[in-house]
Amino acid sequence: MQKRSTTTPKLFLVILLVWAIGIGSYAQEPAWKLSLEKGVEWTKYTPNKILLVGSSDWGLHGVDASTGKLLWSNSDLYNSAKALKGPDGKKVGYTPDLIRVLEDPNDPGVSDFAIVKYTDDILVKNFVVINIRSGEVVINPKMAGMPVVKIVGPEQATFNYYGSDFIPELKAVVLTASFVDMYKAGKPYTQITKFIDLETGKLAWESDQFSSKFLPVVTSDNNLLFIGEKTSAKINAKTGAPVWTFEVADKKNNFEAFDANIHLTEGYFYQKKGNQGVVSAVDLHTGKVLWEKPLATKDAPVLTAENFGVIVVDDKNFTLMEAETGNTKWTAKKLSGIVVDLGKDRGIAVGEKDKYLTVLDKNTGAEKWSQKIKGIQIDQLTGAGIMYYDENGSVGLFGFDGQPVWDKKDMIKGPGILRAKPSLDQEVFFADGKIYHVNLATGQKKVIVNKVEFGEKETPDNLEFTGVNFVLSSSQNMMGFDPNGTILYQDHWASPKISLAGRIAMRTAQIAMVAMASAAAYQQGATQGSTFAPTSISKQYGHQREFFEDMSGAFGQVANQRFKASSSKGIYSFILTDVGAGVGLVKVDKISGKETGKIVLNDKEPVYDSDPENGMIFYKPSKKEVFGYVF
Repeated sequence: MQKRSTTTPKLFLVILLVWAIGIGSYAQEPAWKLSLEKGVEWTKYTPNKILLVGSSDWGLHGVDASTGKLLWSNSDLYNSAKALKGPDGKKVGYTPDLIRVLEDPNDPGVSDFAIVKYTDDILVKNFVVINIRSGEVVINPKMAGMPVVKIVGPEQATFNYYGSDFIPELKAVVLTASFVDMYKAGKPYTQITKFIDLETGKLAWESDQFSSKFLPVVTSDNNLLFIGEKTSAKINAKTGAPVWTFEVADKKNNFEAFDANIHLTEGYFYQKKGNQGVVSAVDLHTGKVLWEKPLATKDAPVLTAENFGVIVVDDKNFTLMEAETGNTKWTAKKLSGIVVDLGKDRGIAVGEKDKYLTVLDKNTGAEKWSQKIKGIQIDQLTGAGIMYYDENGSVGLFGFDGQPVWDKKDMIKGPGILRAKPSLDQEVFFADGKIYHVNLATGQKKVIVNKVEFGEKETPDNLEFTGVNFVLSSSQNMMGFDPNGTILYQDHWASPKISLAGRIAMRTAQIAMVAMASAAAYQQGATQGSTFAPTSISKQYGHQREFFEDMSGAFGQVANQRFKASSSKGIYSFILTDVGAGVGLVKVDKISGKETGKIVLNDKEPVYDSDPENGMIFYKPSKKEVFGYVF
C-alpha cells in the first residue's frame, strides 16, 4: 500500500505532463500550410480575408486566409515591374506596395478588388484592376481597347498614369489618355477616355473629346471635372456627355496651370494666348468664362484659388486677382511656399523658404505679422490658430494674431513625436517621455501622463486610438490609457534577445494597423506647387478651417462623424517573446491589455503578416512556405 500510494501520484504527474505536452504541441500546429514551388517573396492580408502572396518568379497568388486554399495564381501582372528603377537608378525590387487593395467603409464588397499600378515616369508603367477573390483581371488599358503605341521601350496600350484610377464616389474606374498619334497623317493630337463599372468591368461610356492629366474630380452634383492639356470639361458621369467644355485658344499650346476653390464653384486656368499668357476664370457649374486677364511671366505661375479670388505666384510677383472681375487687387513682395486662407478677416498665411511664417491682409496685401523660425512648416489649422513644427520636429502654436499660444520651451518637443487623433478637434501627442492632450478648438494643451517608462528602456514607436482607448507601444511594451491620462494597463514582455534590426523589421507587422490619421495629413504635400493641383494640400487646410468655423453646425458634426468612422479596426497586437516552450508570439487585446493567446514559433526573427481584427498570423517559416495560425 505504501509503495502504491507513492508511485500513483508520480505516474499521474507523468501522464499529466505527457497530456499537457500533447495539448501544447497540438496548439502550436498551424491551421493550414501553403507551399509555393517558386518561393514566397511577400504576403499582404486584405480586409476581405484574402491573403495575397507574391512569389519569387514575380507571380501573384490569392489565398483564402481562413483555410489556406490557393484560390488563383497569375504570373503576368507584375512582369514589367522587374525593370522598375528608383531615383538612384537602382532596381526597386519586389514589393507589395505595387498593389493597392480598394476600401470603402460603407461597402465591404469594394475590397474584393485591387489595383496593380506602378511607373518609373520614364519607360515602365502598368495599370491593372483585378478581382482578388477570383484572380480575374477586371480591366486594363489593353482590354479596354486603349490605343497601342510604341515610342520608347516595350509596346503598350497608352494611358495617362495620374489621370487613370479608381473613383471611390462612383465605384468606377476611369482610363484616360492624350497623345500625339505618330501613326496617322498629320500626327493629330488625340484624346480618349473610358469609364468602367468596377464590379462588372463593363464599359459604361467612352469619348474621344476629352481627357485628364490627373484623376477627375467628382463635383457636388455627382458629375466629373476633367482637366486636360488642351480640353477641360464637366462630364455627365452616367452618360459621358459633356455638360460644358473649355478649350485652349491655340491648339499648339496647353493649359499650363489650374486650380479650383474648395467648393469647385470656380476654376482658374493659365495658358499662352498669342504673345502673352492669360488667366481665365471659369464657372465650373456652367462652363461660362467669367473673365480673362493677361499675365506677363516667363514661366507658368502657381495658382491658388480661394473663394475671394486667385493668388498668382510667378517668378516676380505674388498677386491677388479678384474673384468677380479678375482685376489685380494687390501685389505683394515676392513670396513662395504654401498659401493658406485663414478664414474670416485673419488673412493669408504663407510659408517662406522654411524660415518665416508670414500673414498678409487679404484686402490690401500688407503684412499683418511674421515669425522667423528655422525650418518652419505649417502643420494644421486649429480653432485657436496655426499649429506648426520647426527644424527639430517640435510642435508649436501661434494664435491668428501672431502671438505664441505655446512656443519655445513650451513646445511639444521633437523629434520622434507620436500622434493620435480621435476626432477633428482633439489630438494626443507622445513626446519627450510625456503624453499631452490638445484641444484643437481652444488650443489648450496639458500633460496627462507626466512620465512614461518602458521595460528594457525602450522608446515608444507607435501611438494609436482604438475607438475606445489610446495605446502607446514599442517592440516589447504596451500601455493603454484614456483621454484623461488614466492608465488602464501597462505591461512588458521580455525580449527574446534578438538584434535591434530584427525587432525594428518586425514592428511593421506587429503594429498591424496604422494609427488614426494625424495632423500630418495637413502638412506640405507633393502636389503643392503643381500646375495641375485642384486637390492640393491647401484645400485640406481649407476643409480644416471650415470645420472649426462650423463646429456648432451640421457641417462640423457630420465632418467629425466621418472622421471617427475611419478609426482602426485592429483590436490585437502581436509581441515576440519567450512563451514558455520557446520563442513565439503573444496576442494582446489592445483595449484590455490582456493576453488572449500565444503560439511557439522558435524563430527569433520571424517574417509574418497579421489579421489584427480576427487574431490570425501568416508566418513564413521558409523561403517557399506560409503557415496560417488562428489563436
